[in-house]
Amino acid sequence: MNSVRNSLLASGILTLVSVTALQIASVHAGISLEGASKATSLIGKPVKNSEGKDLGDIQDLVINWRDGGFVEYAVLSFGGVFGVGDKYFAIPWEAMALSDDKDHFIVNVKEERLKNAPGFDKNNWPDMSNNEWAFVIYQFYELDPNATKAAKRSASGEGSQKMKGEDRAQFTDQVREAIHHAMEAKSAGKQGKAEALVTHAKKSLDLAKQAQRYGLNERLNEGVYALGEAIEHGQKKQTEDATEHMMHAIMKLSQSAGLQIPKGVATGRISAK
Repeated sequence: MNSVRNSLLASGILTLVSVTALQIASVHAGISLEGASKATSLIGKPVKNSEGKDLGDIQDLVINWRDGGFVEYAVLSFGGVFGVGDKYFAIPWEAMALSDDKDHFIVNVKEERLKNAPGFDKNNWPDMSNNEWAFVIYQFYELDPNATKAAKRSASGEGSQKMKGEDRAQFTDQVREAIHHAMEAKSAGKQGKAEALVTHAKKSLDLAKQAQRYGLNERLNEGVYALGEAIEHGQKKQTEDATEHMMHAIMKLSQSAGLQIPKGVATGRISAK
């Protein structure tokens, strides 16, 4: 184990073991501080999926030092729920969201799909600086590793937080309206109404794309991608899959503008309106 950890350090990726290290990283929603939290308040935190099922808890956090210093992965143990008690799973930090009651984290992936998540032996950690390995992980959680890392390296990575005055107000209004239509699409999807889902998802996508004009914002970009996926599945009458993508889109749109994730999305409890 020591040799593996040393190789990670040498390549620029280090498992988080100190509060100071974590405080330079962006956290989705502060548990004790705005934008930063103690490692001890995150490690051991429960994790659920979007259906509200307990998956396990956070065992460790991994920081990418080489590309500027940010939390890249949460390392999870699924607690043997999938018969994989001897494995850990590295989940990109951007694939997770904190519940609105700050009680647990949410991974917006259905249980059946999560059973096929790429994992690794607890006593044989992979080289997390390997681009091919990272691509497999990010692709499984429907994220673009290059876009995500580039945004984190950029000083304007959180474009909406850099805005002032009228621009920021207009950005927030557009995102809020996009979320409204995304929630309507989610509700339609839960009722099996594919046509209504697509209609509202397209309106949400149009508003989200308008908001993109205000600057680089990685979470907004991820929300736009998820909306596109929802529309594609909705047009194929795959309302269950489309609804899952809508849940992901709603979380990312909310995070992009610093808005509270709507109840029923952030808690992992899915219900029709």
